[in-house]
Amino acid sequence: MRFGFHLFMVDPAEFQDIARTADQSGWDSIQVADAPFFPEVISQPYPYTPDGKRFWPLDQPVLDPWVAITHMAAVTRRIRFLPSVLRLAVRQPLLEAKSLCSVAAVSNDRVALGVGLAWMPEEFKWLGQDKKTRGARQDEAIQIIRLLLRGGMQEFHGKYYDFERLIMAPVPKKHIPIYVGGTTTPALRRAARYGDGWVSVIHDMAEVPGLMRQLRDYRREFGRENEPFDVMMHCPDAETIDDIRRLEDLGVTDLQVTPWSERILAEMGVGAIMQQQPSLAVKQDAIRRYADEVIASFV
Repeated sequence: MRFGFHLFMVDPAEFQDIARTADQSGWDSIQVADAPFFPEVISQPYPYTPDGKRFWPLDQPVLDPWVAITHMAAVTRRIRFLPSVLRLAVRQPLLEAKSLCSVAAVSNDRVALGVGLAWMPEEFKWLGQDKKTRGARQDEAIQIIRLLLRGGMQEFHGKYYDFERLIMAPVPKKHIPIYVGGTTTPALRRAARYGDGWVSVIHDMAEVPGLMRQLRDYRREFGRENEPFDVMMHCPDAETIDDIRRLEDLGVTDLQVTPWSERILAEMGVGAIMQQQPSLAVKQDAIRRYADEVIASFV
């Protein structure tokens, strides 16, 4: 089992200090958010809270994920970083591939790519993208990025994206995993078909066996059941070493936690957890303590 945490709602001024602390304490990964902007009024409810309301303030600072990752990679040595998740359906895949390759080059390949479908209609409208085709376009975008990561001359001719032979350099020296996010059946199927893994939102332990079964079934359907596959799970009610070992036995490879939050049951929601933002010193102490009390048991 590997361990990581998310920095959404954390002050960007704390990113480097937090990253250094986690890097030195044996954590595996840090996730950062992707949010180009927040509309004042959204025409669709937020899909991950019971009441459909956003749990963050409209002026919540969110760095561009590639900037945030580069900022932290510059002061660390071993920990890896990923956007969770990059809203690939509102972004141009050739440009995102270039950003990913560039960040990989300056971080010694300590980066992964988490991708997901943007959900706000305003993002699609104002960024000039068709929301109705977002799933199919993301499927092609994942294929394009994976193709370009190989290096050499590449071309792609799809329904939504089309380009002749081109080359992108530099490219990573080692494999960069692509993790697909989302909880719907199409998202799980997309992860099984195109991803190196799946990155979850918040789930309780009772949900995990069914989710893992679905992923195994879909991977078998696509002939990928014998390939490596990571599962990055945020499961707040996994509070003990035994709980975490049960998740590991089910196939969870990466546990995402919020080490500085108090113990909160999963049904209280991701917003209640992320809103707990103590001082930097408290966060750093919690990162070290979790590493000593939990991560050390899995080394």
